[in-house]
Parts: sequence; C-alpha cells; structure tokens
Amino acid sequence: MTITYANGQTMQAALVIRTDNRIRVAFPGCEDLTEFTQIDGTWVSEDCEAVQIQFGWPARPAREYQEEDFVCSQELAARLIHLLLNPEEDEGTNAVPPVQSCDSAVSRLVM
Repeated sequence: MTITYANGQTMQAALVIRTDNRIRVAFPGCEDLTEFTQIDGTWVSEDCEAVQIQFGWPARPAREYQEEDFVCSQELAARLIHLLLNPEEDEGTNAVPPVQSCDSAVSRLVM
C-alpha cells in the first residue's frame, strides 16, 4: 500500500491489521507498527495529520447482475435436491437422478 502525507512524501507499507476505521501498517526498516484512523472518511496519522492511503488492490467496478446469473441448469438443481433428500448416498458417485420438475421436488421439501 502507498501512504501519501500532506507534504507530498509517499511511503510504501504493508497492511498488518484492518478494522472498520483503523489500520496498522508496517514500514520497511521500522520495528513498530504505525496506526491510522479514519475519521469522517479521512485517514489520519498518529500525529493527527491527514494522509491519503492507496491500498494495493484495485477497486472492483460495480456490476449489475441479471436473473440468469443465479439460475442453474435443471439437471444441477435436480441433483442438488436429490442429495438434500438422500444424504446417506455417497456424494462421490456420478450417478445423476432422473431429471424431475423443480416444482415437484420443492413441493416434496415443503411437505
């Protein structure tokens, strides 16, 4: 991670601990950890100096999901329902039960 101080100095650090509003980092060559606190969205050093913190992983862009992202095949649904209803069967077998309607299998679960 990169920490940039108000005077423009930048330092590389390794993240050691992170909570919701605090992080502790290790700077190369330093034996002690340094703590930063986030106050109202701004990271602040132990000396009450505002800093910019750039974490080492890129931010993920927001993704909109579609219903089909969560729909599995009828064969997989039937296999999972079969295993749920028959836990004593060996999961290592590749035998897939005959495909049945998900509605009839779900109604058996509800009963």
